[in-house]
Amino acid sequence: MLSPADIIAGARIAAHPGVYVLGFYDTRITFYSQQVRALELAHALGHEHLLPGNARVAVIGGGAAGITLAAGLALQGGTNVHLFEKAHHLLPLQGDSQRRRLDPHIYDWPNPDADHERAELPVLDWRSGSAKDVRDAVLREFDEVRSATEDRLTVRERHRVTAVTPQAGRFMVAFEREAVGGGRENASQEFDIVVLAIGFGIENRFALPGTETASYWRDAGVPGAEIDGNARPAFLVSGNGDGGLIDLIAAASATFRHDDIVRGIAQRPGVQALRNSLLAIDAQALDAEAIGLGFDFIAAYDDAIGDQVEALGLVDQMREQLRDGVQLFFQTREPELLSVKTARLNRLAVYLLTKACGRQGAESFTHIVCDEVHQIASEHGDAEGSRRFKCGATTVVADWVIARRGPGRDSIRQPFAHLLAGYDAEHAAWVRAFPADSIAPKLNPATHDHFKRLAAQAKLPPPRYHIGALLAAMPRSAKLWLTGGDARWSGDVALADIATLWTDDTSLLELTIIDAPDQMGTGLAYAVARLAIHALRVDLLVDVARWRPLLVALSSEAPSAGGLRPPLLRALGGHPSILNPATMPPIEMATTINRVLDNWLLEAVDRHLTRYIRLGEDPGHTVSFVAAADLRRQMEAIWQNWIQRFRAEPALLARFLGLAVCAKDDAGAAGEASVLAGRLLVTPLIRACAVALAVATAWQVTAPRGAHPGNLGRDANGTERTGHTCAAALIDSEEMALVALRHAWTTEFVLLPMQSVPMALIAGANSSLGKTGDGIPLLDQPGTSGKLMVTVDAQFRAAAQTSAGALAAFLLGIEEDHFARLKAATQSAGAP
Repeated sequence: MLSPADIIAGARIAAHPGVYVLGFYDTRITFYSQQVRALELAHALGHEHLLPGNARVAVIGGGAAGITLAAGLALQGGTNVHLFEKAHHLLPLQGDSQRRRLDPHIYDWPNPDADHERAELPVLDWRSGSAKDVRDAVLREFDEVRSATEDRLTVRERHRVTAVTPQAGRFMVAFEREAVGGGRENASQEFDIVVLAIGFGIENRFALPGTETASYWRDAGVPGAEIDGNARPAFLVSGNGDGGLIDLIAAASATFRHDDIVRGIAQRPGVQALRNSLLAIDAQALDAEAIGLGFDFIAAYDDAIGDQVEALGLVDQMREQLRDGVQLFFQTREPELLSVKTARLNRLAVYLLTKACGRQGAESFTHIVCDEVHQIASEHGDAEGSRRFKCGATTVVADWVIARRGPGRDSIRQPFAHLLAGYDAEHAAWVRAFPADSIAPKLNPATHDHFKRLAAQAKLPPPRYHIGALLAAMPRSAKLWLTGGDARWSGDVALADIATLWTDDTSLLELTIIDAPDQMGTGLAYAVARLAIHALRVDLLVDVARWRPLLVALSSEAPSAGGLRPPLLRALGGHPSILNPATMPPIEMATTINRVLDNWLLEAVDRHLTRYIRLGEDPGHTVSFVAAADLRRQMEAIWQNWIQRFRAEPALLARFLGLAVCAKDDAGAAGEASVLAGRLLVTPLIRACAVALAVATAWQVTAPRGAHPGNLGRDANGTERTGHTCAAALIDSEEMALVALRHAWTTEFVLLPMQSVPMALIAGANSSLGKTGDGIPLLDQPGTSGKLMVTVDAQFRAAAQTSAGALAAFLLGIEEDHFARLKAATQSAGAP
């Protein structure tokens, strides 16, 4: 940690006591690091007694450093601070940048807490987000400081400082401003202290002669999606500072999100094993720079971590994120591709990028070392819209050109050249004494505590994200009760939005239910139980003694499911919200609740199945079998037909879902089945649909069935057959595998998606079942009732992974064998 004296030594201009330089001669320039430098300087000026009583301080520059310094000085009191900004608004660079993301700590990686999203600053705090969102949050807090410090902080926007002139121990600041009668006018004012927080200026749009590049902070400057049908899009990126590295990564990425890639690296399991090696490499690079030598990061990474990044899957991960066919040309003036002055995580990402592009494929990466890049005339055959460049001895034809050669520092410093003469050498000597702190400054705990205390004394409100967290932690409320023969719902969550309780866990809902289950009626009581049992955060304020037996019977003691738990029950009390009232007959409210929840389940199943069918992806191995590409294509067509029917026929969807998680198909079990069909059982629901779809590709035409018996129907050459796809864990509180053959199934065929062993082994596990010599239960034996039963066993999985034809042959073979056995059993039973 730097001491206050160290901070002053790095910021002061020796020839002009009272003038300080903030941040723009340093190398790690992030929004957060500039704020840290500003708070440290504000604290150090007070700590070292360099702020005379009632001093007038000019802070020149309204970027992250300038506004933070101005806020810090104003909070300390005893000074009159004037903040000058030549643009129309403070923080002008970030004003309209939605696609650039700001993260406070990510570039400290692999040090601890690098992925922490909160800046945790004592003033002008923020959390990671788009540059515009961060700007808006910081300026809201800045305005709070202005209000709290009253007239001690004056903001002068559209004031362009043209000169700072030392004058008898003070400084005359000349500036150009808006005139009262219109136009611009020149004026000046005397100050005791001047802090130059002028930043770096705006990038030259024509950093490459004849070629315009949008600013880093404009969304137009962020590489976009490939929309031209170009099989091999080519990017020329010039400059290897952090801006160049970020846009090189963004250009290479199919998702166009640099932050997704770097976070994917930082959060990769096992990646912390690279930490010591990476820090050691940085130390070597700093030593080399101290004596004026270059450093080859690529070679160092190859030697120290090359094998590890391969083993950790980092190169594979980068390869998967590449833009198809991308051709990358990266131009630097130095022979070294990477610099120690850039963020470690950006360097590692570019290293992984070079290795990923080195894999066999259409993608390529070319490093070009030259001093200048010139656009030259296009030639016949160049793609429309492309441009041709001469980079030293190399010719590049690029579809997109990104120049990140830094802003015009000389022009922005020109009005202060007489003050800055000699400071460059002074600061360079300071950097050599504190190389790490100059690149990545840390906020001293004493500085943090100092401004935290001042913020409390000024009664500043907490940051918006803290307020948001507090509001989110406050419970929401709702009320359900019977009135005049109708059921009435009111609360912070509207009846139409109750499915959000299965998705949103940001805050608790306290649901007050005035009446007992028997008063509400079975339909509405069961609908409420379904909602609450599967909700993420719902407490029921009820007559506990009368509600608990029902909720326990439908959850932890449910005979068709295991692992469910009743919601938390509390005694009636409080004043629940009266917002969003809805009044209707109890049975209509029950229907409304169930339909909303059924649709939530359908969308959840559809999201997973669509991803599985179209991409072959199965997160969590939910589907449990791998389907060949042609099988998935057939499943998709069937699923689109099914889902259209489900959306058009709510009763069909409700029956299908209920029987998918409950084996019992009778009117008395309909309520129980409905309650079980919820968020906590979405995995078996997905699997039940997937298996049914796969079977439907062979047993055409198979579709959802809306009437007893079963939830599937099949038209087999004009003969209707009924079926049941059932992913229940239990039947009458017994394991499905043990009781499936004894259960009185009401349909002609049964699909058991959750069972992965052949029916022969299931039969063998139950000693009460009769067996033939080969262990296959005969269809006329007690309990089997002639049912055709299919599990997702090894043969099913192997056939599905092979092809649609292989699965069809397997299932048709099962069916033929089934009817042959049925015929044999019938003939045997009728023999004299």
